[in-house]
Amino acid sequence: MPSASATTALLGIWHDVEDSHVEEYLRWHSFEHLPERLALPGFVSAERHELIEGPGQRFCCFLDVKDREAFRSPDYQVRLDSPTEWTRRLMPRYSRIHRALCEKRWEMGTGLSGVSACIRIASNGDETLRTQLHTICSGLLEQQAIARARLGEIDQGLTNIESEEKRLRRNEDAGGYDLVLLVEGLSVPAMRSTVHSLAAVPMAQKLCHEASIYSLSFSLRSAGQFAPWPASNSRPFDSEWFCHQGRLTY
Repeated sequence: MPSASATTALLGIWHDVEDSHVEEYLRWHSFEHLPERLALPGFVSAERHELIEGPGQRFCCFLDVKDREAFRSPDYQVRLDSPTEWTRRLMPRYSRIHRALCEKRWEMGTGLSGVSACIRIASNGDETLRTQLHTICSGLLEQQAIARARLGEIDQGLTNIESEEKRLRRNEDAGGYDLVLLVEGLSVPAMRSTVHSLAAVPMAQKLCHEASIYSLSFSLRSAGQFAPWPASNSRPFDSEWFCHQGRLTY
């Protein structure tokens, strides 16, 4: 299976959760929902982030996907139309929901950092802005100011496909943006500096944009993404998923 860097599509969802259901949401999302998604063809890795500062929703989640055809697959549509009982109980607890199925315009850098900035932009299709963002992120990566960056362009047709899960979430849209820039770094001050650098782009100042800083809460990769453990080593668990909870890797 491909690595995340070989993927050409991205799914993003931003939402709040009722305070009284956050702990149950974290269990459901970590141990049922994301593993369920990564069992689907083409779904490679998943991340959940929690808000540190900014106007964004409390949680944002991103899934790296092989290509946009995975969003059109019968397996994915069946999954969306067949929510589990736990899903039916939790999804109506979402609010301020934005969801976007995207084509990746570009990706640079490697690794998985504990702090990230999510910047959503209404670019009105301006290619100059896309070029400027790529140039700035390339410079920040060369300076080791960031570790990784991904730019997704929202596919409205795919995003707007109806499903039972979408009906459960209610009042969902793409937020009025057409670009999603995800930038990962090594500290909150570094991410603040990155957001400042990107917001200074002349074209970006003329367009609608929203920037928030998040911490990584949980991540998974689908089975088959890592080399087998050597036979001489005792394996401490049976799961084929790689998990990141807080800042510990198991």
